[in-house]
Amino acid sequence: MSGTDHPTLAFIGCGRITRALVRGLVAAGHTAHAMRGVSRSGAGALALSREFSLTAADGNAAAVRGADIVVLAVHPHETREALAALSGLLGSEQTLLSLVASWRTEAVAAALPGVPVVRAVPNVGVAVGAGATVLSAGPHADAPRLAAVERLFAPLGETFVVGEDLLEAVSAVSGAGPALVAHFARSLAEAGRSRGLDARTAAVLAAHAVRGTGALLAQEGVTVEAVMDSVASPGGMTEAALRVLDEDEVSAAVRRAVDAAVQLSMGRLARA
Repeated sequence: MSGTDHPTLAFIGCGRITRALVRGLVAAGHTAHAMRGVSRSGAGALALSREFSLTAADGNAAAVRGADIVVLAVHPHETREALAALSGLLGSEQTLLSLVASWRTEAVAAALPGVPVVRAVPNVGVAVGAGATVLSAGPHADAPRLAAVERLFAPLGETFVVGEDLLEAVSAVSGAGPALVAHFARSLAEAGRSRGLDARTAAVLAAHAVRGTGALLAQEGVTVEAVMDSVASPGGMTEAALRVLDEDEVSAAVRRAVDAAVQLSMGRLARA
């Protein structure tokens, strides 16, 4: 560990999810100087350095040297090359935390013999301490290693541990979920505009509808049905609106969207 209670982190790949994680960690009190990043062109790491004071490393070796947790956050098609570049640089005392979609921990561990691997699926809510992160322990990752990763994500929202066979569904529901919800929020705002609201008012009302509902549903014991019942009085306007969503089979469309995401990921898994 570093001189604080926080682990030293090395980010291999400095795209959207890395930025969300760094933002959330810094806001939660994680020392920016205990984080290093490296990216293919160097631009991503430099941008994080400027925004959060993360150290932009000049290569993989400099980034991972002495790091407690090495976070692999590259695109699936870049993963094989990234793992080859890391080969021989990591030791068994370090943990490889893979955020790569559609790559099983066994495939990652095969490229890094003896290095403990944990796979994580966070969503972008981690940036504001309101995320959900699902973890799965891979090869050589014992209980203490998994617990250390759980502690890393704990200030960023809820954490769960599941079997790896469920992570493609997790990625579709939780990882892609914010985009699906944002899509609905945009549709809700556009509907408001069609009824005469100005663009900003419609967007803010839709955003708060999503935000408030999420906060309610996050409370223990509160169900979707309870929230719906608290708004939809018999014969009222909300009930009329919900009836249209049911008639248009919005739930079935969401299931098809999740299925499409899972099928894409499973196809990539088969090729990894």
